[in-house]
Amino acid sequence: MDLLATARQIIALDSRSSVSNRVVVDALAPLCIQAGLEVRTQREYREGVPQYNLIATRDRATGDALMLATHLDTVPPGDPGLWTATGGNPFAPTERDGYLYGLGTADVKLDFLCKLAALERVASERLRRGVVLAGTYGEETGRYGAKLLVHQLRPLPALALVGEPSDLAPVTAHKGYIELHVESDDPGAVRRPDLPLWEVRFEGTAAHSSQTHLGTSANDACVDALGHLRKTAPGAAVIRIDGGDVVNKVAATCRMWVAYDQRPSVPGAAAVERMDASASAGGPDTLYSDRLPWLLEQTKAILDSLRRATGALTHPGFDPPHTTVNNGLLSLTGAHVHYVADVRRTPGDQDAAVLEEHVARLLALAERAVADGLSASARTELDSPPFATGEGSLLLYSLADELASRGWERDPELKSGTTEASVYQAAGMDTVIFGPGQAAGNIHRPNECVPVEHLTRAVDVYEGMIRRLCVDR
Repeated sequence: MDLLATARQIIALDSRSSVSNRVVVDALAPLCIQAGLEVRTQREYREGVPQYNLIATRDRATGDALMLATHLDTVPPGDPGLWTATGGNPFAPTERDGYLYGLGTADVKLDFLCKLAALERVASERLRRGVVLAGTYGEETGRYGAKLLVHQLRPLPALALVGEPSDLAPVTAHKGYIELHVESDDPGAVRRPDLPLWEVRFEGTAAHSSQTHLGTSANDACVDALGHLRKTAPGAAVIRIDGGDVVNKVAATCRMWVAYDQRPSVPGAAAVERMDASASAGGPDTLYSDRLPWLLEQTKAILDSLRRATGALTHPGFDPPHTTVNNGLLSLTGAHVHYVADVRRTPGDQDAAVLEEHVARLLALAERAVADGLSASARTELDSPPFATGEGSLLLYSLADELASRGWERDPELKSGTTEASVYQAAGMDTVIFGPGQAAGNIHRPNECVPVEHLTRAVDVYEGMIRRLCVDR
């Protein structure tokens, strides 16, 4: 396998979490077979879309196997025009100055190829421990593929080396993850006022939701502007809000449509009159609720309180060293509103207690809204605990020794994001995170890239790990 040529082919394939990853699996499966691996798939439907795990094995009957795991899905690319390094096309892999640019270069499709290249190098060697190469789906939206894998794969491997961009350093802990949803309908909604329609666009800076300090949320700016509109533009009707494209990314854009008799003044945003508005964007037959914007403001106030309270509880080693809150998705359409935030929780009883208190406040807000005549709910989804590699980890010892033998000593690091590692550890596997590329300031934003040297180094490390743990010497 020509690593870089194949990398370009794989990056060119659309594997956003929202679309079926069949095209990626179909491209990778023949490469695995050529490397002497036995290939099978696991399938399930997610929101009506067929999704697949690719399982490629050698000596898979062994219960002490080493699993090399990588997720194959990516977040949406956002505005293609911001992908300046790839000519405006996030699926056009572009090599420049020792880096390969494109969606999924670092997070994390190419890691699968690095592991496959390592397995090619030992194809003729006899193994004493089985190897499982796993490419999973849906990591970015809920670690669904990892959950399917541990539910169906038997016997389960004993060791799991999980691919994530770690700058080629072992990662031995990461934050937990939970989504907070507030949703409501207003049965008393009426037709919108017969007034000029204005589109107000808020611009932010994308970042991974575990690194909120590196981004600027357009969703936050939009909700903050609601209070300003209420004070400065009495009678303005907020018809629609559409913010963010995925919950685990700081929203780079948010659009709000307002019906008002004159151009509304909103700090940090520009209002443009829309003469040809369709019904979906605020046409004359669109419903309008003057109570749903209030619910958005109250929800954000609780989340802001959660952010302040957890920000005072520091945990050195994480970047940032505290729990983060990201208001990733914001939708108001006529009589319906849906607000989704993700929380990356640091370990500790205090953090858990603060989160529990604020979830209770969101539930109370929903109850208050119901008492006022709305159909409202607050709920949590995808609750994953923080992860930490177990004491006396064979996998961590072997990885540290392998890196040291190559003169690449790296102290274990802590990851602010959330990965499949927590799923595999909960299933009883000895689990460590490792991979090429940098996460902070790179993934979940335009011009994602990976150093080409990291890819070749990762192949060497994975080969060394297979020889240490699996090859019959």
